[in-house]
Amino acid sequence: MDNIVFEKLWQDEELLEFKVVAHNEFIEVLQSCYIATDDLKRNAGKIIEYKNNYELECYLEFGKKEGNYTPAFSMLILPADSHGHIKIELDIEIADNEKRCHRCSFYIKTEIGMLDKFGNRLTAFEKLDIGGRISLIEIE
Repeated sequence: MDNIVFEKLWQDEELLEFKVVAHNEFIEVLQSCYIATDDLKRNAGKIIEYKNNYELECYLEFGKKEGNYTPAFSMLILPADSHGHIKIELDIEIADNEKRCHRCSFYIKTEIGMLDKFGNRLTAFEKLDIGGRISLIEIE
């Protein structure tokens, strides 16, 4: 089953480090990423807002994909189909060279309700203890 998992690794007042693990039926990719807490909140808000206008794409960047920074990744949330199914295109940097030129792109399939719940969990991510996790699919 397709899933995206964020695990909190470190945090100070304005910055946090987390690991993203994403997988579908073909691939599993993991990466560590640094993001400003304000940018994380902004991305969470965009995910939550998506449910109000799911006919449009929504682009999110975690970290900075351009420049001399630490590894980053992006999520392009595509418009939902008539059944509420969504594809999220992940573009994850493979941090194996200084030029930051190796990337892995693939789709994660989900639906509007699960994405909305993920956005809500993401708003509280910075309050989690180190080692805390959120995921697109929560097994209860």
